[in-house]
Amino acid sequence: MMQLTVREAVEADAAPLVRVRLDAWRAAYAGVIPPAYLDELDATAAPSRLAEYLRELPRGRHYLVAERDDRVVGFVVAGSERPSVESARGERAGIGEVHALYVHPDAWFTGTGAALLDAATRRLAEDRFHTLTLWVLERNEQARRFYERHGWQPDGATDELLFGGAMLVELRYARPVRRVTRLPRARSAAV
Repeated sequence: MMQLTVREAVEADAAPLVRVRLDAWRAAYAGVIPPAYLDELDATAAPSRLAEYLRELPRGRHYLVAERDDRVVGFVVAGSERPSVESARGERAGIGEVHALYVHPDAWFTGTGAALLDAATRRLAEDRFHTLTLWVLERNEQARRFYERHGWQPDGATDELLFGGAMLVELRYARPVRRVTRLPRARSAAV
């Protein structure tokens, strides 16, 4: 197996990124989101919109892909925390968010998700955020265990989302930014 590469997304990644998202949704949310909703997801409708978004990626937004064997197997999107009542009141300044992290089911349990999460949190730390958040469906126990293994914890905030007639609870997870101190490179001594 070739080494995993995490890099910036480009327009040409749009179709494979949509495929990763759809396949991940169908696998991860089976039994959580109504099957009719998952069946209606269409891989042909979104690539052109995503390509345009990648072409004009908003400043401060990071869209990273994971590749293995020249195949896109996952992605993560991160940036400023999404707007909320608290942020409008100025109560949540300095907070970054992992907006989406999806890995193709064929690449689950291979370290791909961890590599993407690590890359996103490093980018957010470089952007000087002090706290990071993400949202995960309460019933997505596999994802919740994954985030908890990586130091994320629910912070008590919840939201409700409607998918195909089913009301689902989403939990906000948070963690402080761990600053990485860069050490000077060792110099070779001439003998």
